[in-house]
Amino acid sequence: MSNKINNPFAFIKLSQATTVCFDKENALCDGELIIKQLVILDEKNNESEISQIISNVLNTVGERNPIADALKKQYDFEQSAEVKKAYSFDYETRSMGATFKSGKTYIIGLIDNISIKNKESILKRCEEYIKQGQDVYVLAQSFVENLNDLDPVALIVTKEHIRDTMKQSIQWLNDHNVNIKVVSSGSVLKASNIAYDAGVKNVNRQVSVENMSIEDIEGNADKYVIFGDAYREDKDTIIDALENKGEKVIYINEDFDNFSKSLKESKRINNNLHRAGLFLITKAILAVFLTVMLLIGYNTKAFDNPFGLYRYFVLDALIDIVAVILLMIDKGRNEVKGTFLFNILTISLPGAFMMFMASLAIFILYAMQRNDTVSFGLYSVNTVIAMSMIAFTVLSIPVLHKICHPLNRYRRVMTITIAFIAIISLVTSAIISYTSHKADPLFGVPFMEMNGPTYLITTIIVIVLIGLYSALYQIFGKGELYEN
Repeated sequence: MSNKINNPFAFIKLSQATTVCFDKENALCDGELIIKQLVILDEKNNESEISQIISNVLNTVGERNPIADALKKQYDFEQSAEVKKAYSFDYETRSMGATFKSGKTYIIGLIDNISIKNKESILKRCEEYIKQGQDVYVLAQSFVENLNDLDPVALIVTKEHIRDTMKQSIQWLNDHNVNIKVVSSGSVLKASNIAYDAGVKNVNRQVSVENMSIEDIEGNADKYVIFGDAYREDKDTIIDALENKGEKVIYINEDFDNFSKSLKESKRINNNLHRAGLFLITKAILAVFLTVMLLIGYNTKAFDNPFGLYRYFVLDALIDIVAVILLMIDKGRNEVKGTFLFNILTISLPGAFMMFMASLAIFILYAMQRNDTVSFGLYSVNTVIAMSMIAFTVLSIPVLHKICHPLNRYRRVMTITIAFIAIISLVTSAIISYTSHKADPLFGVPFMEMNGPTYLITTIIVIVLIGLYSALYQIFGKGELYEN
C-alpha cells in the first residue's frame, strides 16, 4: 500500500494526487473544543453561579484535557469552595468532577455517559445540537457524595475546532478538482457537519461502515464522501479500494504539517506555472497573428518576402528561457485571481495584440512607402524586420511586468534582469551589425539597414502601444493578476 497513515508522502506527491482522504479526528480537527453555548436547566442557578461552579470543578481537578481547556478559556475564576474530594478526568466517560465540603457533588461529563434524572427528555432537547455535529456535556449535581442519578444543572454545547488552515486547503483542493474523502471513527453525522464547515463538497453522500462487510466497503469507496464509524482496518480498506479503482490517494492522518507544507509548495508551483504559461502563450498568439498577416501580405504582393522575421524567434527563445526559469523558482505564494482562460483573455491576448500591432503598423508604413505615398526611411524589408524585432523585444517587458504583479523584491529584480538581457542582446547585435556591415550571425537583426527616422518611428510606436496595453489591462484585467 503506497501511502499509508504514518507516511502519506512516501511515494506520491500532492501534485499527482486525484484523491485526498482526511482523517476527521486527526487531520480536519486539531483536538481542541469550542464552547458554543451554555443552556441552563435548573432555574435556581443563574449563569454567574454556574460559571463559578464550573471554575471550582476545573480548579479542583487541575488537569489538561480537551473539555477542561475549552472551559478554562471562559470560566477561569478563583476558587470559592473548599474541596473534599476530586474526581480526575476519565477518558472513557469523558467526565470529571468534585465533592465540596458543603456536601454538594458536581460532575461535568459527556451527556451520554452520565447518569442523570430525566435523561430521555434531556437527550431529546439535545437532538438539534447533535444534528449540527456538536457534542453536549452536562453539568450535574448531587447533594450527597453520589455519582448516579444526578440532577442536571446545565448543558454545555461544544464543537470540535477545525484547523486554522484547513478551509483554505480544502478550497484549493476543490479548485483543482481533487476528490476529497473524510473518514471518522465517530458518527457519520458529526463527521459530515465538520466536513461541511471545512468546505468539503457533497457531504450528503455519507455512510456508516459500522455494519458493512469488507466487500461492501470496497464496492462503495468511490460512491461516498463521508465515512463514519470507520476504524483503522476500515480506513485501510477504503484507501486500497480507491487505489484499485485507479485513484492516486493521499491519506492525511497525523502528518498534517507535512501536508500543509506540500500544499503550499504545490500552490507556489501552480502559480509559477500560471505566470510562465501566460508569458509563453502571449508569444504563441503573436506567432499566429504574424503568420496570418505575413501570408496575406505576401500573397497580395503588399510586400516582398517578409518571412525574415523568423529570426526574431531565436532572440525571443533566449528571453523566454531565462524568464521561464526565473518565474519557476519564484518563492512567492500569491493566489491566482480568475481562471487561466480568463487571464489569457485579459493579459496574454492584449499583450500579443500589442506586439502584433507594432509589426502591422511598421508593415503598413513600408507598404505606403513602396507606393510612394510617404517617405519614412523604410527602404527595404530588412529595415522592417529590424524595426519589428526591436519592437517585439522591448514590448515583451511590459507584458512580463504585468504577469509578475504584484511585484515583490524578487519579481522586481527578475523583470529588471530580463529587460537588461533583452537590451544587452540588442546592443550587442547592433555593435556587430554596424562594425561588420551585416546582420549578426546569432540573432540576425539587420541594424545596418536602420537610420534615424526608423529609430524614431519605432520608439513612437512602442510608447503608444505600451500606453494602449496598460489601458486595456486596467479595463479588462481589473488591476492585479494575483492576490496581495
